[in-house]
Amino acid sequence: MKTAEIRELPSEELQTRLAEVKEELFNLRFQHATGQLENYSRLGQLRKDVARLRSIQRERDLGIGHEPEPEEVERGRRRREREKEEADAEPRRRRGLRRGRGEEEEAAVDEATEATGSSEEAAEEAEAEE
Repeated sequence: MKTAEIRELPSEELQTRLAEVKEELFNLRFQHATGQLENYSRLGQLRKDVARLRSIQRERDLGIGHEPEPEEVERGRRRREREKEEADAEPRRRRGLRRGRGEEEEAAVDEATEATGSSEEAAEEAEAEE
């Protein structure tokens, strides 16, 4: 749960989310005690979510933060839905591209590998072309 999403929630929804997260955390702690827990990282995630929710509640109590208007809540919900649809529509990028390789460089490495059959030689040729 992201902080920006939490800040867009009205106080009632914030309170119900906090109760849900606390209940899930309790259940995971129980599973951990009985040896049935499979995903230990979820415990840390939930503790951080509880802290985020309580922090935002406290900000509102002190007057630092403000409760969003119903129009803001609706606008934020529509924006998140639109972003999710756009993310689902985007094709997944190949792993090499995320590490900073450009498409041209990767294509050159692929061509060199096919021609020579050796990945070391292909990497050397790709570096030589730059």
